[in-house]
Amino acid sequence: MEVNISKKGPVIEAGLCRCCGLVKRCRLLNVEYIWCGEKEVYADMFLDSFGLCLSHLDGEPAERAICATCVSRLRDACAFRRQVLQCEQKLLQAQLASDDALIKQELDIKIEADDDICDSLPEAMDHTDHYDDNIPLDVKVDTWKAEVKETKRRSKRNKASDTRAKKEMLVKIKKMKDELKQLENDDMDLMPPQMPPAVRPWKSNSAKAFHNTITLVVNSYVCPFVTTFSDYHCVYCKELYTDPDKLREHTLTHDPTTYQDTVTYKKSLLIDITRIDCRLCPKPIDDLEEFYSHITSFHDKMLYPNIKNEFLKFRLKLGNLSCLECGNIFTYFHALKKHMAEHFGTWICDICGAHFFEEGKLIIHQKSHQPQKTEDTYPCKDCGRVFKSKHGRYYHISRVHSEQPAYPCYKCDEVLFSHSLRYRHMIEVHGEQRTFPCEHCDKVYDTRKSLREHNRKNHLKVLKHECNVCEKKFYLPSALKDHMASHTGERNFRCEYCGKSYPRMRALRVHVQSHDSEKKYKCAICSASYTQSNNLKHHIRAKHQSVMLDQLE
Repeated sequence: MEVNISKKGPVIEAGLCRCCGLVKRCRLLNVEYIWCGEKEVYADMFLDSFGLCLSHLDGEPAERAICATCVSRLRDACAFRRQVLQCEQKLLQAQLASDDALIKQELDIKIEADDDICDSLPEAMDHTDHYDDNIPLDVKVDTWKAEVKETKRRSKRNKASDTRAKKEMLVKIKKMKDELKQLENDDMDLMPPQMPPAVRPWKSNSAKAFHNTITLVVNSYVCPFVTTFSDYHCVYCKELYTDPDKLREHTLTHDPTTYQDTVTYKKSLLIDITRIDCRLCPKPIDDLEEFYSHITSFHDKMLYPNIKNEFLKFRLKLGNLSCLECGNIFTYFHALKKHMAEHFGTWICDICGAHFFEEGKLIIHQKSHQPQKTEDTYPCKDCGRVFKSKHGRYYHISRVHSEQPAYPCYKCDEVLFSHSLRYRHMIEVHGEQRTFPCEHCDKVYDTRKSLREHNRKNHLKVLKHECNVCEKKFYLPSALKDHMASHTGERNFRCEYCGKSYPRMRALRVHVQSHDSEKKYKCAICSASYTQSNNLKHHIRAKHQSVMLDQLE
């Protein structure tokens, strides 16, 4: 069973859900996950909402799995429980206010009754018709006083009883308030975004922005995506595309309602708004503000108003990309995304004013303002080899010592040792088409880096390495080094088969082909064949030049 570890928590690619009995992509019941920026443990949510204490939570992952559908239903149950508690609190508060008014009214009546008794005592004593004339007057007065005292005692007992009941109710309400407050702090954002504002009191603008973005993706044809450097990936299945049109076409095959389960809350979301049209009706829409107005007016969808910077907006296309905020043009998406931080980045360097989306990148940037120290080195603890970066040391350890590759393929079980090896694996094994044509000539490359090097060398003529003898310039320092051999006469590259020496490694490689028994380069006119392409070209010019001229005429 394959268990993948992500920033959100472990995921079982094909697990048996404990709640619905279906084999799906599952999570673990007793492991802490992050959803909408809050922590959740599904086993605890079952206990809180239903009083169910699930068994076998300490066994294998296959015995404690729950699918995304059941997680969504569990979140709804938690939200419903919270709604009931809120309504119960309102009911108790209303009942308490009613009881307070009734108690006050009864106390006023009893106080008036006591005053009436005291006022009527002399008159009652004068009218002795109710008493036997044989009873002495002092006995009659004592009897009246005893009755008044008993009345006052009953009033005090009733008042004490009412006060005690009131205190008990206040304690009960306070306890319920504390429980509601604890629930709001623990899992406020577990409530589904579809709930109205009266039931869903969002805590922050970022949560409101996240809800608005989910509503946009679910109800329109915008294309959410993720990137690595300047490559576009499907946000749902991580399929790679270099052509934005193919990315948009592929994204339409996925269910947009699963978008909120695939993205990270409080992280910069990337949305291609080339097409915005409404999914719920055939109305064509080109503007986001028009879509927001349409979706709330005609389809009764709830959106939070006055929320800015919900996501980063792009219009992806082949070739140069433009910033939708200021119109600046960029050759690569990586450069455009970095530029977008100037508009929306919330982490700002207090020294130079540079903007960043993440605090970690700001910290790395701030180190550039610190005094230069001696170059840090990172030695391997196992063999002592020294590296210039942590990444180089990690790559060395994972490949040489631990033999544990760390770059999994998105389409198979293969795990590679580096990003470049995975890149090559996706092309050679899975047939991913990664072609980058040059805009200035007919050259085509399979990596963006190769295309960039080609442009800098052949079209932009970025030749920084100059020969101090003849002033000839070169793109690479290795090319300058080879060139210097023409001035010094050095021939340091020797053939191991025949002993011939050459000033450049490239010339030696071409020569070594002559020792190959297989003659790959065959003449299309006669039966001659050669081991080197240069020899074949020389043969055609020398032997078949007249034939070529006749064909041209």
